[in-house]
Amino acid sequence: MKAASKQDLILEAIIKAYLEDNLPIGSAELQTKMPIEISASTIRTYFNRLCNEGILMQLHISGGRIPTTDALKRYWMQRLRTDTAITLGTLSHVKKTVIEYGLYCALELQDNEELKEVISVDGRFLLLVFDGGEVTISYSAEAARFLNELLGFGVYELRTIASKVGFDELCMKLDKMLVSKVLFQEGEDVLYEMARENENRPLYSFFKDARSILELKEGIYFEEIVPSGYMALKQRAKIGSNNANMLCLGRLNTDFEGFFNEAKEN
Repeated sequence: MKAASKQDLILEAIIKAYLEDNLPIGSAELQTKMPIEISASTIRTYFNRLCNEGILMQLHISGGRIPTTDALKRYWMQRLRTDTAITLGTLSHVKKTVIEYGLYCALELQDNEELKEVISVDGRFLLLVFDGGEVTISYSAEAARFLNELLGFGVYELRTIASKVGFDELCMKLDKMLVSKVLFQEGEDVLYEMARENENRPLYSFFKDARSILELKEGIYFEEIVPSGYMALKQRAKIGSNNANMLCLGRLNTDFEGFFNEAKEN
């Protein structure tokens, strides 16, 4: 593995320091936080170079530096993984950690119940029977034929198919079924503040009713779904004996890595 350059080490150190305090940091202070010995004058040289490259910025002429939005986005893309499940502690511990780090978080049971039976009731509605529950929709012969061809499909697959073919009533009923599996939502004030800053009430509603858990794929998201300066992340989780989907959202300058480390099962 290629050894990290001085510039990389300085950048990582300043981002970590910024995530801790959310304050600009000068060369002398950063020197004390470096894993190797580097002079303050050398750090200032790299500060100027990183500012010219748009990686750091200086809020005041005589002040320290902070990482730019682009620098934080690259940092999180390199540091966080969403392709593996995280094993969490207890629900109460996760909730406490969410509050401590100032994030919004939702956790949903990943119970992909299968469609077992489609029953026509007096030609008035269709009863869809799943492993652990039932859903009713308006009757039509076309809907009955369509759904009988999907017996054995999981509720997530059905939701995706229903969305693709414009089966809005089924989408709505399945959404209610899936949202009922949400174990908790914490940090609503973060959603409110994000929406208030950007005068975007629909954005608040999208996350508050947990559609974000249902619709987003695993991964890290920036401006494609949240305003600049924020980040959302979805990944699989395991809590106790249950598999779940976990969605976290917060400002880019929140210590997401620290949160995930703290939320893990001890």
